[in-house]
Amino acid sequence: MKKIACKIAVFISILFFSLSFASGLAAQEALDYEFSPRDSVILNQSSICYVTTMYYGYVYDPNFEDWSIQYFYGPMGGTGFSVNPDTGHIVTAAHVIEDDYVNVKWAILDAYIFDTYPDEYFELTNNDWNWIYDNFKVEGQNKTEPDREVWVQFNTATAGLPDNPDNTYMRAEVVDSSPWDQRDIAILKVQPTTGRALSSAIVGDSSSVEVQDSLTIIGYPWNADISLESIMTPTVTSGVISARKMVSGTELLQVDGTAAPGNSGGPVLNEQGEVIGILTMGTSENINYLRPSTDILEMLNRNGVQNRLGMVDINFANGLAMYRQSHFTEAIKYFDAALNHSQGHLLAQEYKANAQAAVDRGEDMPIQQEEEIQITEDKELLQETVSPEEVFEAQEVQEAQFNNLGLFIILGALAFFLLIIIAAVVIIVVVVKKKNNRNRMTQNKVPPEGNPVKTEEKDKRYCTSCGNEAAVGQRFCANCGKQLK
Repeated sequence: MKKIACKIAVFISILFFSLSFASGLAAQEALDYEFSPRDSVILNQSSICYVTTMYYGYVYDPNFEDWSIQYFYGPMGGTGFSVNPDTGHIVTAAHVIEDDYVNVKWAILDAYIFDTYPDEYFELTNNDWNWIYDNFKVEGQNKTEPDREVWVQFNTATAGLPDNPDNTYMRAEVVDSSPWDQRDIAILKVQPTTGRALSSAIVGDSSSVEVQDSLTIIGYPWNADISLESIMTPTVTSGVISARKMVSGTELLQVDGTAAPGNSGGPVLNEQGEVIGILTMGTSENINYLRPSTDILEMLNRNGVQNRLGMVDINFANGLAMYRQSHFTEAIKYFDAALNHSQGHLLAQEYKANAQAAVDRGEDMPIQQEEEIQITEDKELLQETVSPEEVFEAQEVQEAQFNNLGLFIILGALAFFLLIIIAAVVIIVVVVKKKNNRNRMTQNKVPPEGNPVKTEEKDKRYCTSCGNEAAVGQRFCANCGKQLK
């Protein structure tokens, strides 16, 4: 029975898979769209974040033999991007989230001395400052070094208005980092929250990059105005790979493209929208250097971080594809799906509003309507090149094809239901047969030794002398009087 049921289940599964595969191909064909380089930049913008780092420390003053109030160093700022929306992992440059302890201590001591000794501050000699550095301590809350906090902020909005930064900053954990004089790459981790799912960027293979390849730089340069009165939109610039360099045994990609401090850690994209590196340093505003994506992938793999897209990315990409093909009603559905995962997704809000405006203007082109327009155009072209009789014959052939297709679908459906009925009958017959066999086996079962089953024949007794049948419990034969055994 199990073998028969399995065969039936496999056959039905194959049939269902064939039907769903055919419909899946149709859906894929409807969504088939080749994104332009401009589209690729748009798809990556939501994964970009602004990274802020602050150091906090307390100063021990030997003159007072006491600790000061808390002082801070920073903020240090740069750019990062999400590489896994489910786990909350983010990539940035290491120098964005860490600075040398000497620099941090000097900066905090300078602020403390200025506040505590304002009259002597401007008269201190180098020897005085060296004595201060050696005898004053700068420590954190529970350790001998200053405390560090790293925060990330994504570009989100509500009803087109930028969200309050206090509500969009997320505390980040430093998972791994390679110092600036080595790879200058850091991996952060934030905790995704419900309704604020992250977007992601795909890290490509920088080994295939060639000199003169076009690229796009995305980030938050400090020379751009980041104001609380405007939405924190990342700056997008273009450039080309101008050289491959080796510095201190590590590879750098030289870029001719505009960037500035604040772009550090930001992704640089190829024409397919893949990240081929992050900005690490520059000798001028137009000559900058990238840490290649092969180094990024090595660090991600070392920490077990998988680079992937999320449902927000998939839904927004499908919506953008529908939008580009003027299927505005379909686009709105996908943008809504993206917003269900990430309510503050600024680009999904903007493109949804634009799509709705296009629908209101009557510019929407449903997918089925597009197919009907193509059929009409084919008929008009046919009428221009053939005679009316040939057009009529072609129409008859087309109708016959549609009729045959409809008949085929009906026959296929009938065959499918017939198979289901046959399968049900076979299963019922097998079950009934198995039940009957089980009952028969139960009736013919030999009882275990020492517990015989008494039957009517075994209960009867006969006189060994005259052969007369004796009643149950009778001790002597009623015919001859002999004792029964």
